[in-house]
Amino acid sequence: MAVALRQRSTMAHHLDAGSVDAALRQERFQLPARGTSVAVARHRVRSRVPEWGFREDVCDAAELVMSELFTNALVHTGSEQILCLLRAHERRMLYVEVADQGGGPAVPTPRVAGLEDESGRGLALVRALVDAWGDRPGVNGGRVVWAQMSVAVG
Repeated sequence: MAVALRQRSTMAHHLDAGSVDAALRQERFQLPARGTSVAVARHRVRSRVPEWGFREDVCDAAELVMSELFTNALVHTGSEQILCLLRAHERRMLYVEVADQGGGPAVPTPRVAGLEDESGRGLALVRALVDAWGDRPGVNGGRVVWAQMSVAVG
């Protein structure tokens, strides 16, 4: 199943860092690979996703997914910068993408954390919150990890 989910995303690579395209309902931003940037990435999701008309529970899930993917890029790679993308299709699908600069494991691998472990649950949490997730090689090295959430309308 993981192989089927590792499809290529349709990320628009032509946007400048920090740009917003209202017609596409897409935002791309780049942050330094520092612990303080995790909160900034969460805030970007928390401020943008409600503007696009998504419910509070979807905003919460998207914020958590961004936090987990960003944290993994920070902890498991030697990146100096981390590139993030948010994209919405109407109010039916939300897409989150995090690209690192490399230096970590070849592919993100969920693991089973023990009861006493303080880490190791991030990708399991992402899997529980999204419909699909995967990864692909980055354009200039590194990895791109993405997650897609379908939203029930009604």
